[in-house]
Amino acid sequence: MNKLFLIGLGLEEGDISLKAVEAIKKCDKLYLESYTSVGISIDYLKKLFNKKIETKPREFFENNSQEIIKEAKRENVALLIQGDCLSATTHISIIQEASENNIETEIIHGASIFTAVNETGLSLYSFGKTASIPFENKTIKTPYEIVKTNLENGMHSLILLDLNPLENKFLSAKKGLNYLIKHGLKESTKAVICFKLGTKERKIKFGKIKDLLSINLKDYPQCIIIIGNTHFVEEDYLNKFKV
Repeated sequence: MNKLFLIGLGLEEGDISLKAVEAIKKCDKLYLESYTSVGISIDYLKKLFNKKIETKPREFFENNSQEIIKEAKRENVALLIQGDCLSATTHISIIQEASENNIETEIIHGASIFTAVNETGLSLYSFGKTASIPFENKTIKTPYEIVKTNLENGMHSLILLDLNPLENKFLSAKKGLNYLIKHGLKESTKAVICFKLGTKERKIKFGKIKDLLSINLKDYPQCIIIIGNTHFVEEDYLNKFKV
């Protein structure tokens, strides 16, 4: 029986698990989804597996999933996903669609921003709801409202920043902080900005927003963490990155 594999690739080249490697060897069709993160190039994957791999835009996975389902009825198909394979709701809907069509699925997880965030020293148990800031955000208030609610509850906020790797477009941490200030967050609020968490190249900067605004991180993807109530262990570790 043919299968549809959802495979998390992790955050950088070398993160791919042995389980993922064995699954990819079995597949006849491979799609690389890169719109939720970057870090593992299609050239690296082609060289590693010596197979044809197609890169598709966001719209393909969101609007043309039926094409993937049809292919999975005939042959083994894998969706290769930067980070973890279930960090985006699009992938849950593809699994549901496969189940409705009696197609067996196999999920292979990979490292993601949701675990790499621990590199800042902040406890996962102290994070509230995650927010995402899109490119077009002039009339969007939801990300700020999420941060505001988290702060009221003493929780940290992970803020993901929009990206479109196929067009080489990335929202910077600086622009994300300016968005939050515009909607009412105080510049004295403590925050963390970082890029490439979970990789050897990662950089983490901690301080008040007003101090972080002068820093230009030059690589992507970037993210922001707004700090809630902290334990002394978190504070001690964060000070390693203080600007």
